Amino acid sequence: MRSLNQFLPLLFSCALLLTGNGLLFIVIPLSMRLNNIATDTIGLVMSLYFVGMLFGSLYGRKMLARVGHIRIFAACAAIATVSALLYSIWSSPLVWGLLRIIAGLCNAILFMTMETWLSDSSNSQNRGTVFGAYQFVVYFGLSVGQLMLALASPQDNVLFIYAAGLLSLAMLPVLLSKSGGPRITETQAMGFYNLLKTSPLGVVGIFMSGISLGALYNMSTVYSADIGMTNSQVATFMGATMVGGFLLQFPVGKLSDIFDRRTILVLTLILASFSAIALPFLAEQQAMIATIGAAVILSGTLACVYPIALADAYDRMQPHEMVAASGKLILAYAVGGAIGPYTAAIAMQNLGSGALFGYLVLVNLALMGFVLYRMAKRAPVPETLQEAFVVQGPNPLATDLDPRTEFRGVEETSVAADTAISLAEESPEDILDIVVNIAKYNPDDVANIAATAAYYYPEQAAQIGLYLSRALPESQLDIISQTAGAAPQASARLAEYMCEEIRNQRLNPLLTSKALVQLTRQMLKQAPLEATAIATIVAKEVPDSMPEMVAEIALIAAEAAPEQRIEVATSIIQEIPEASVEVATSVAESIAASPDDELHTFLAAEGDENYLGEAAEFMATVAQETPEQAAEVATVLVE
Repeated sequence: MRSLNQFLPLLFSCALLLTGNGLLFIVIPLSMRLNNIATDTIGLVMSLYFVGMLFGSLYGRKMLARVGHIRIFAACAAIATVSALLYSIWSSPLVWGLLRIIAGLCNAILFMTMETWLSDSSNSQNRGTVFGAYQFVVYFGLSVGQLMLALASPQDNVLFIYAAGLLSLAMLPVLLSKSGGPRITETQAMGFYNLLKTSPLGVVGIFMSGISLGALYNMSTVYSADIGMTNSQVATFMGATMVGGFLLQFPVGKLSDIFDRRTILVLTLILASFSAIALPFLAEQQAMIATIGAAVILSGTLACVYPIALADAYDRMQPHEMVAASGKLILAYAVGGAIGPYTAAIAMQNLGSGALFGYLVLVNLALMGFVLYRMAKRAPVPETLQEAFVVQGPNPLATDLDPRTEFRGVEETSVAADTAISLAEESPEDILDIVVNIAKYNPDDVANIAATAAYYYPEQAAQIGLYLSRALPESQLDIISQTAGAAPQASARLAEYMCEEIRNQRLNPLLTSKALVQLTRQMLKQAPLEATAIATIVAKEVPDSMPEMVAEIALIAAEAAPEQRIEVATSIIQEIPEASVEVATSVAESIAASPDDELHTFLAAEGDENYLGEAAEFMATVAQETPEQAAEVATVLVE
């Protein structure tokens, strides 16, 4: 508990914010129904919230970087407060639809603000605890907000005033905070085609999750009102859906970490479908406890679809790819969320309120069919490659805080590094002069200064590393390797620079080779994701008379990034064909020493159903690149 003390103000703000939103989520559709608004109109109004959330997820990060956490939080909370009050003044569906767009936009930015703030304030030791506490607060706040419906009639404007008061109070802990908020770094987004190719199930599963959860959470209130539930029963019913959405993720998540996630997803969808079929029959019998039990199971199983699909996608990615892919996955969820309430409302209007649950069954069956199709087309991810299942909230924007996406170029920053970044924020065009001048007065912190500056200014990372290494040549290797670790995309340019420096020293062949090997080992320790590029650049500098040193560089790269073994060997052999036998030998030994055949078979076979094994693929690749030495390489691989 002590480790959470520093986060309590933010978590308290989150609780107030979610309680206010939870109240609005139940009052708005119920008020519209009691005012005899058509069901499809209610569904459209509720869908527009996700349209706003979509725009917030697209542009929120840029607004955060430009305005700052405290000011953007206060501005969005103030707008959300005014919007909540406007519901009580105008009851027009058109006005309410516009207000829902504004609410979705503001909430997306508010959640993003809190989550990036919590992420920046946490570390690898307490990150999981902070994330868990945050998700608990999200569900707790939403549940309490649903239960507040019992305080007054939905047609009484006092409920909107309560919601506005909660949203307004949510500003106080943040505004009174001594912290100025974290710095925002831009991440390179993954293309949608690459994401779909990497994890079709992840994209489709998250999209379908948006449809089903959007329909359930937004239209269940209308259903409960139509079947004659009292206000307190509606509040209890909807609060139970939030509790179920939180609690059932724990056992289902544990099972998905042990067994094939897709099998667990299919079983989860089957259970969700049965509970969706049973719920309206139990409600007709006025068996309230059984109805609430079915609602808990239904909401809990549907809430598991998003995190299982997300875990399946993350299983096939590196940490930096998870961050890059998260934006597109959130968009898929938001699009699904915008479709779900409206299409479900059309079904309810034409077939009766109970059609909501038939709609959910059809969505489940469609997703189940796609999961079974993917299971037939693709092998499961080996347990050694699986990321842990992580509980997700009903507004899945917490990608910065998710422990699986932790990819930080700098674990801790020194006072000198913080000073450099603070000055650079005032005058970003002078970043190079600032870091050099501060590093000269703090030579012990030069590597940390380089890494921190490269992390926050990735486009200038190569220049930062080069300027600092020239200004403090005695720390050159540390500067270059730390800069590469903080900004892997600059690794190739930094490796080229270091090779040029070694070449200019005019050492004898043995010392040159040893220096190159040390450079490879140091850089790949910090930037293993760039193993192929770094190893190839450095290997070209090895004297022609020393192919065994080329092989050692290839082996270092293969061990640093096992998933790139074949790519490393192929790239080096293309550039230095005379060292092909030695390189093939070292990489073949790395393959043979692999403790998990299933692991490297999966890594190489992801897109090839006719895959015969990593060694066979390596042989074919090497033979294609250097056919004149194919026989020697084949002999080495067989041995």
